[in-house]
Amino acid sequence: MNTKPLTAVQRFQAGSSHYSSYRSGVSLHSHTMHSKERLGRLPTYIDKFPIGGYIIERELGRLHLYEGWNFDFKKYYWTPPLSPREAYELESGVIEKQLVLQPLVSLSDHDNIEAGQHLKMLGPTRDVPISVEWTAPFGETIFHLGVHNLPVARAGEWMCALQEYTKNPSSAKLGQLLAGLSACPSVLVVVNHPYWAAEGIPSDVHRKVLKTFLAQYQPLLHALELNGMRSRRENREVLALGQAMGMPVISGGDRHGCEPNATLNLTSATTFEAFVWEIREERRSEILLMPQYFDPLPLRLLENTWHALADAPGEFGRSHWMSRVFIEVNGETKALSQFTGTRFHRIVDKYRWLLALAASPKLRPAFRLAFLGNEEGGL
Repeated sequence: MNTKPLTAVQRFQAGSSHYSSYRSGVSLHSHTMHSKERLGRLPTYIDKFPIGGYIIERELGRLHLYEGWNFDFKKYYWTPPLSPREAYELESGVIEKQLVLQPLVSLSDHDNIEAGQHLKMLGPTRDVPISVEWTAPFGETIFHLGVHNLPVARAGEWMCALQEYTKNPSSAKLGQLLAGLSACPSVLVVVNHPYWAAEGIPSDVHRKVLKTFLAQYQPLLHALELNGMRSRRENREVLALGQAMGMPVISGGDRHGCEPNATLNLTSATTFEAFVWEIREERRSEILLMPQYFDPLPLRLLENTWHALADAPGEFGRSHWMSRVFIEVNGETKALSQFTGTRFHRIVDKYRWLLALAASPKLRPAFRLAFLGNEEGGL
């Protein structure tokens, strides 16, 4: 057992002098329009917002009773509001303006590498890594692995292999893929939010399988993730797990909306490859917790839900929220924008109005007080 500290964590302090000993700030694990975010857990989130939950439940019941609509939220999905360029500019802007450091930004959409490939074609972002959040079924659960900085020439080939495993998982194939990724010295493989259990998987089952997964594949995994959208209690457990297993813990903001990542890494590296070397070979990580990390998590989740349903700057004709939500009707997947003026549209607009009210800056102090006690002290 390795007891040597591998990870240092600090809170953000305003003023560039606090970070003058570093050269770069690193933003990892955030999502763009290329992520498909399934809505299977939406009813659970709606239930946490009583007034909105009542409206949605009542109106969906009417649609089922009078118009025959069946709502299987597991088949529906939404896509985050920001394009790759907008997401990159959001993340890099925080690092440049608040830390006065060079930005190193790795966008990792779910099972999709188009964000990095798109940015590679633009001059100012040609050095951005091609990365992905890979859905990796294992045993009775699912792990999300952040695979950062795929080799450019083989990125498409790697993505096909990862997607094939997701469809047809096997322990032998997983070992081969992880070994192949680890053999690329500039690739970083991270276990994202290790204690997060997918819908329908009991937490105790997930944790038991996680223990087996790490015991079997730890030499091929480079870090665990302190996730900016998970609870502080859970993140403390991740830090303890990293310490116990001798693994570095790195940041991962998991941004889906328009709020920048709440966790970053600080480094003396000036390239992403050098940062990977720092984590993989030197096995050290310095995490910076931004101010929003310390807001109550339920409040932040509420605001992220609003970002999903609010209008956004939006490139490629995606500024309106209805162009980013997709549902299945009569076996065909359609953008919600095709249902403008319907009763369903009016239902969601009622819910949006309530979310906008709840997310209002004027009400934020009141909601912050209301949600106090949902997090323990400390990290």
